[in-house]
Amino acid sequence: LLRLIDERGLKDSTVYKQSNISRQHFSKIQCNRDYNPKKKTVLAFAVGLHLSEDETIDLLKSAGYAFSDGSKRDWIVRYCLEQKIYNINQVNTLLFEYDQEQLGA
Repeated sequence: LLRLIDERGLKDSTVYKQSNISRQHFSKIQCNRDYNPKKKTVLAFAVGLHLSEDETIDLLKSAGYAFSDGSKRDWIVRYCLEQKIYNINQVNTLLFEYDQEQLGA
């Protein structure tokens, strides 16, 4: 995650705000190498970083997760990534409309 932020030349604050992640939670991820964020947090970062579906698959894998074909939330997030819908509020609105847990932390 931190490597992706650096590679894209983004400020940490930009990324955690675009990902609907609190500064405190981002700091926990940044400072504690053993901390494993929840899948919804990883997906939020994928949206906030404007990742492609393949990049998101890699990010999920690095955190010990994968997209699940049986998860409506995962299908919605994949759709948003494919359509380049990177506004976390729009993604969360779609998730809410389908009664799915929203992204962020």
